[in-house]
Amino acid sequence: MTWTKTFGMVAPLALGLVAYSGDALACGGCFVPPDENSQVTGHRMVMSIGMSQSTLYDQIEYSGSPESFAWVLPTKGQVEIGVSSDLIFNQLGFDSQVTVAAPPLECPWYNCGYEDGSATGGLATSSGAGGDSKTGVDVIAQEVVGPYETVQLASTDPEALATWLKDHGYNIPKDIEPLVGTYVQEGFNFLAVRLVPGEGVQSMQPIRITTKGSAVALPLRMVAAGTGALTTITLYVLGEGRWDTSNFPGFTVKPEEVIWDYNIDRSNYTELRAAGYAASKGYGWLTESARAYSMFGFKNSVRNIFDFRGPAVAGYAGEYEAAQASMEEDLDTLFAGIDENSVWLTRLRAELPREALETDLVLAAASSQTEVSSYIQTTKFVGEPPACRPPPPGCEESSGSGSDGIGSDGGVSASGGKGCSIGSSGFGDAAFGGALALLGFAFYRRRRAS
Repeated sequence: MTWTKTFGMVAPLALGLVAYSGDALACGGCFVPPDENSQVTGHRMVMSIGMSQSTLYDQIEYSGSPESFAWVLPTKGQVEIGVSSDLIFNQLGFDSQVTVAAPPLECPWYNCGYEDGSATGGLATSSGAGGDSKTGVDVIAQEVVGPYETVQLASTDPEALATWLKDHGYNIPKDIEPLVGTYVQEGFNFLAVRLVPGEGVQSMQPIRITTKGSAVALPLRMVAAGTGALTTITLYVLGEGRWDTSNFPGFTVKPEEVIWDYNIDRSNYTELRAAGYAASKGYGWLTESARAYSMFGFKNSVRNIFDFRGPAVAGYAGEYEAAQASMEEDLDTLFAGIDENSVWLTRLRAELPREALETDLVLAAASSQTEVSSYIQTTKFVGEPPACRPPPPGCEESSGSGSDGIGSDGGVSASGGKGCSIGSSGFGDAAFGGALALLGFAFYRRRRAS
């Protein structure tokens, strides 16, 4: 049976973080038997960059048999491993998604209530150590973490390490085998991960990997294992201030160039994004959004979902108290070493061809610490704007104007609504509804605690 599962693997896709040394953990490769029709088609990653430690979560989409799943990650030194939840990715994605709004229409307001409340949107898109002198490979730690068996390995002999991995069921692709030797020569250790026998892909959780230090490089070379011709990566960076690529070209979509097309009811944002990738020959990283971010707001959102929906829906395993403890540990790790008053969330996105995965990505503080808004209010348009609705029977016209209907933008969230009482952009109604929901969550938590 073949499974397809989107899950988070906190692999140090680079978390090379060894105190300002420029060393890095590397992105993991999917090692499966050559006859398996399995492929990694994309990654969502979260990197938390603190002053004393850094943690990377790597969420991938894996298609294949659960028994054949195997993940190998170059690391620096001994790392700490834990499990996380897809909720972390989903909340960060929700908080940073690009929203494009149609030009506001000069239509009258009517005092007759909200008609249908519709809106559309979506994402824009313990250790057991021991050495084996006979094999030339040291097992420096091994443990079961959630549904995974994990082993941390060290060796100075590339051939011995490759042999150990093959003997233990990690089928190294021929084009990746020389790369394993390169990592060994560069002083990397390796973390090997696979599912505990009997566990299915549906039980996968994100793996959290933490290393000491705060210098960040993201070696992309290992990502080529198990991927196709094009790999889409969304990277959420949590740190003090805005972060950017250092050795890859970066770009933004200029809001003034975003035009709404009434003929197809969406903007040209995705076309501008594609043009940016094309101009960089596929090497470019788009900063979709970057802004100051509330650590307390994020934690409260996750806690509210946990309390309101329960541990299983929130993605934390175990009975209530044990799952709650896992969640709190996860949240503490995510923001560890970051000044609570200086937290920023930067959202980067790339569509990398295989040749771009031959170069490690280095992150650095952005030269410009200005915000990149995730909300784009268009003012330019092509096509014919829709006519204003006539007043429903019994409605009185009020002073003011509003926008009426904003469609979805092909992977980029769109904001809007329909009805007599719609506001100037429709966005405020959605925000107000979200605020009511959060108040409901908070009320539920107070009741539960009382």
